[in-house]
Amino acid sequence: MSDDHNYTVLAFVTTTCAVCQPVWEILAAGAPSRYPGLRFVVVAPSRSMEDEGLARHLTPAGAHLHLGSETWFAYGVAQAGTLLLVRTSSGDDMAWRGAAEIVSSSTPQSAEAAERLLAEWAGRAAGGS
Repeated sequence: MSDDHNYTVLAFVTTTCAVCQPVWEILAAGAPSRYPGLRFVVVAPSRSMEDEGLARHLTPAGAHLHLGSETWFAYGVAQAGTLLLVRTSSGDDMAWRGAAEIVSSSTPQSAEAAERLLAEWAGRAAGGS
C-alpha cells in the first residue's frame, strides 16, 4: 500500500457573497503558485445558480473551476466561503467528486486568516501527515 497522497484545497464560493471575499482575495493574490504542494479547486454552485463567466474570470491560473452544487452536498458544505483540505490517493485528481477524505475545514474571516490557514495546510501536505 502506498503512502502517496495528494492534497487539494476545495474553495466553496459564489461570485456574489460577501463572506467569500477573503477566499477570492487569496486566490487573486496567487495562492495556487505560492503553495505548490496544494492543488486548488474553486467550487461554485451549478451553472443555473452561478455566473459562469464571472467565476471563470475570478478563478486564477493554477486553480481548477468546478461548477456543481452536488459537490457542496457531497461534502456537506452549508456556508459559502468555506475552505476544505482534502486528501486523495495518489493519482486521483478529481477531489471535487466528493470521494476525498476531509483533513481540515475552515471559513476564514479575513484574507490574513486564510493565508495562515493555507500556510499550515501546505506544511501538513509537505510533511505527509
